Amino acid sequence: MSILQSILRSPRSIFPGWWVVTACAVIGAYGGGVYFYGFTLFFNPLRDELGITSTQASLVFSLTRLEGAFEGAAVGFLIDRWGARKIMMIGVPMVGIGYILWATVVDTYMMLIVVYVGVIAFGVNGGFFHPALAVANNWFVRRRATAMAVISTAVGIGGAILVPLVGYVIEYYGWRNMALLAGLMLLILVWPLVLAIKHSPESVGLRPDGDSPDEDAWQGENSEGDLNVVQSPIEREFSIPDAFKTKSMWILIAGITLRFTAHTAIMVHLGPILQSQGMSITKAGAAIGVLVLLSIPGRIIVGVLGDRFAKHKVVAILLLLQVLAMVVLMNADTELELYLFIVLWAAAYGAGILNWAIVGDYFGRARFATLRGLMGLAYSWGAVIGPVYAGYMYDNTGTYDAAIKIFLAVTIMSVACFWACKAPIHPDDRIAVESNG
Repeated sequence: MSILQSILRSPRSIFPGWWVVTACAVIGAYGGGVYFYGFTLFFNPLRDELGITSTQASLVFSLTRLEGAFEGAAVGFLIDRWGARKIMMIGVPMVGIGYILWATVVDTYMMLIVVYVGVIAFGVNGGFFHPALAVANNWFVRRRATAMAVISTAVGIGGAILVPLVGYVIEYYGWRNMALLAGLMLLILVWPLVLAIKHSPESVGLRPDGDSPDEDAWQGENSEGDLNVVQSPIEREFSIPDAFKTKSMWILIAGITLRFTAHTAIMVHLGPILQSQGMSITKAGAAIGVLVLLSIPGRIIVGVLGDRFAKHKVVAILLLLQVLAMVVLMNADTELELYLFIVLWAAAYGAGILNWAIVGDYFGRARFATLRGLMGLAYSWGAVIGPVYAGYMYDNTGTYDAAIKIFLAVTIMSVACFWACKAPIHPDDRIAVESNG
């Protein structure tokens, strides 16, 4: 046993899974602030400088989701097979280089698509959220929702801190200088953190949640030989075909797709929505920062609740708050009402992270990233259609009201899906029941 492993096994030390999750969280915080939440503040300056419509600008973001859907399936398989760190070592610097190219060579709509979709988004799918959630899923079983909530919370912290700065830099120094700065900081400060990532506890001689490697409690490597993942007695591993044969999988995909349709559209267009109410880019950035800041306590609470109660019902209840938030947004015509929307939207924000904790609970650890990638082939279409539809309606009506009404109805349907999404029966259990019957 190495000295490092002896230290990591010490009962006095913090379970190293939390340090791995922390590294993923810091990386995610930067990606959340600059890429996920920050894109909406680039929206209007890009549209104005390149002379494109809101629909065209929305299409850029939607294409990143479509590209991510197909890439995600392959990336998920590679993560499960080769480990998250190897994939992140390629994906993270690709994003940094992409931002630098965005700042220096993009002067046409086609170049914007090539760089933002073909380089930045390609790197994000392999370097940020996808592998981070796979790592959290591997390192924890009983505390899975909490671990994923830590990453989600860090993404929120990154948004709360970085989005107002992004808005300030864009307004006073231009979007190109902001993109250049984002790329350089990512290469210099964020990329080295990938070295702290370990794909699974088994890769360093440990077990999920810090459990003792008891021979009676743990079985050997899973039958398909996936990378350093063994099966816990409190979870059941589904094969890929078996997972997709369950009703639970398809109800879950439907719920996630519907949620993504509404949620992604609102977040992509949130900057323009706030600016259409008279806010400057800086004030809109500050408002979005407040939204993300207010969502942070809820993400941690949601993680704890998800570990204690039925996750699918927790998600359904949170989505009801999102419905209420959209009702407020439809009728908002003052800054105070916009901030009421922000408070309600923030309260519902933790629902997203429980999506993936449900996948881990229902179908196991060994093929989590592959399953998530394959599911993306379906649910990503919601993130493709939603923003483009919102942009199209704004171009044709001058407001987002009609689009928001549709997104409200879509979210209500998502509530119904999550409420009905019960845990699947493992094929071995079904065979045992039939044999005993």
